[in-house]
Amino acid sequence: MSEQAEEMLLGSILKDNSIIDELTLSPDHFLDFTNRNMFTAMKKVKKKGFPIDGAALQDELGDTGFLFIGGNERILALKGCVPSVHAFKSYEKMVINRWKITTSKDLLQSALDSELNTEGIQTLIKDLSQVDEQGTQEEFDLKEHLMNMYDLVTVPTPKQRSGVVSGFMDIDSKTDGFHGNDLIIVGARPSMGKTAFLLNLAINAGKNVIPVIFSLEMTTESLIKRMLSSLGEINGMKLKNPYHYLNDEEKGHWITAIGKMEEVAPKIYDKPRQSVAEMKAKVRKIKHENPTKEIIVFIDYLTLIKPSKDYKGNMHAQITEISADLKGMAKDFNCPVVCLAQLSRSVESRGDKHPMMSDLRESGSIEQDADVIMLLYRDEYYNEPTDETKNLLEVNIAKNRDGEVGTVKLLYKKEINKIENLYHYHIQKQ
Repeated sequence: MSEQAEEMLLGSILKDNSIIDELTLSPDHFLDFTNRNMFTAMKKVKKKGFPIDGAALQDELGDTGFLFIGGNERILALKGCVPSVHAFKSYEKMVINRWKITTSKDLLQSALDSELNTEGIQTLIKDLSQVDEQGTQEEFDLKEHLMNMYDLVTVPTPKQRSGVVSGFMDIDSKTDGFHGNDLIIVGARPSMGKTAFLLNLAINAGKNVIPVIFSLEMTTESLIKRMLSSLGEINGMKLKNPYHYLNDEEKGHWITAIGKMEEVAPKIYDKPRQSVAEMKAKVRKIKHENPTKEIIVFIDYLTLIKPSKDYKGNMHAQITEISADLKGMAKDFNCPVVCLAQLSRSVESRGDKHPMMSDLRESGSIEQDADVIMLLYRDEYYNEPTDETKNLLEVNIAKNRDGEVGTVKLLYKKEINKIENLYHYHIQKQ
């Protein structure tokens, strides 16, 4: 069937040369060696501006090469085997699908024939993923897209954010929530509260979607304790030994927080040095088990992610790969991916310690791939706190591809790992 599809596609090109410009497949997708050579020659002839016919192909391949692909007799046979030139996209799809099946089988057979280590398995997963990504894009239908745009203003919908809400009103106001396909980078120096920020985002998002947390540094137990500290408003220092340090009232809050945590229902994976391929495998499993639910992915943190190969200290190349793979994950699963990133030490040498996008390590690739970049800052860490700066967390939305940028101020109750809307705090105080 594959060879027949290849022949019908080649025949379509011979009957209508313009078809070759609309194809996305490459010569490598042809499994038959003769057909692959013919398609390669066709592309070269087209590039030179000549009509794709027997004479041009013979001139391109030479007499021996032309005879190898079957000569004029085969040219006529290929033209005659085409049921409909208009079905060329279907022929192309069949060729690519057959190539996918054959290539995947070869990769799996090679894996079975050799004893793969962890790195080899990761490479296999990535190779299979790349094979699956090959293919023709659906035809662009402007009319359908415009009808969808029309529906946005004419079809009644509930008044709500279009993305996954962060739970922080000023952030949601600027971003309209975190959207599928979005890569969100949260950058900060140590002790700015970035892990607390991530966990509070997960708690708030968990009211509507499944939060998936990849912790490459802290254990699952440590993360859960911090989340319970926030939900129950319990001093985090007491959680080293809750039975002895918590009073009866706090133990009641602790038990209530456990019930709330069950509602949030995060999926937490704390294996150190996970690769993006490993994370994608886990996310794929969660999506398969929960086909009707949305998810949001959180990663703590970027430079602890294992690259697919050893870059021998080339941090720029390593971050470039990981950043692109994280963006790919967001697109593959149509979910927001929120990843923490450590800022460079250059922040500490400046008079003004407010972070900038250029403080992101290897910021070029991150700035390019990220849809949203948020930078955290706590003035009281560097200076004597005032009434204005005490418990204040500044979130600078430095990049927002589809929304506003600017600084949002939040209340950070460090002792209980809780972050709240600042306006909410002021209302309670009155």
